[in-house]
Amino acid sequence: MRRRVFLLSALILALAACGKQDPQPGQESETQQLLVKYAQCMRDNGVPMADPVAGKPGAPNEGVDQDSPAFVSANGVCSPILQGIVADRKANSGNQSANHDKMLALAKCLREHGVDVADPVPGMEKPFGKSLDRTDPAVAAALDKCVTPPGTK
Repeated sequence: MRRRVFLLSALILALAACGKQDPQPGQESETQQLLVKYAQCMRDNGVPMADPVAGKPGAPNEGVDQDSPAFVSANGVCSPILQGIVADRKANSGNQSANHDKMLALAKCLREHGVDVADPVPGMEKPFGKSLDRTDPAVAAALDKCVTPPGTK
């Protein structure tokens, strides 16, 4: 469950980057602040995780073994930080069709950048199944290209 919260938060950040305007320069969104707090908590508990970068949801996961005992233990301590983000996104995601359309577009973009993913399955916790390995540098690079709004690089 805790791992699902973490993976869902990364997906939520990707979705948010698809259609949301960035905050004013120098101003972090509340979601970004919580994701940074989560990464710091993970580091404090022995997992060398980078801070997330707005519009680059794969960055913190790069090189992190999410199946390691250290990750599972640290995530157990740190995942409550993300609970509000997950609950808020679920409450505000009334238009599942629009979200699914965004995920289809993301899948298409990922394929165009060399990442072989199937179309997402609506209602699944992991819409791309196990085919999206965010620890793979090629996947992280493709995500950076696919979820960063134009003109913000």
